[in-house]
Amino acid sequence: MKKIIVIRGPLGVGKTTVAKLLAKKLDAEYLSVDKIIDDHNLVVSEGILVENFLKANQIIIDLIDEQEKTFIIDGCFYYSEQIEYLKQRFGESLRIFSLVSDVETCFDRDAKREVFYGEASTRFVHEITSKVKAGVEIDNSGLTVEETVGRILGKIFTS
Repeated sequence: MKKIIVIRGPLGVGKTTVAKLLAKKLDAEYLSVDKIIDDHNLVVSEGILVENFLKANQIIIDLIDEQEKTFIIDGCFYYSEQIEYLKQRFGESLRIFSLVSDVETCFDRDAKREVFYGEASTRFVHEITSKVKAGVEIDNSGLTVEETVGRILGKIFTS
């Protein structure tokens, strides 16, 4: 059965790194919400509105519906509406994993990127994404990428 796996959490938590390794291990298709938003010009001067995230969700749904393979979706998922939209569409096929780390860990990880967002953005995104509770929470503060992926794999195949 096709699975749709969402890896979500704040900026700097390691979503993309984890999602890409997970996709490789599962021979799954990787989708980035950020890339879809950029590619479809869904960023407006006010930021990214919930309606535009829902448009990105519909693009994701269309891509997933075309294929019979597992998909890994990487994104912050700032709004609970985004998650509910996917839950309604995919039901039991959807697995959500919320990666969590303290804001200082996220800031330290962001600072090591080639292109980083900075402390203010990291703190802001951490605050708003932490308010949205969804799926299985995995605190990866002291974990390697491989350990985090291992925990996710354990949950995927036992739930």
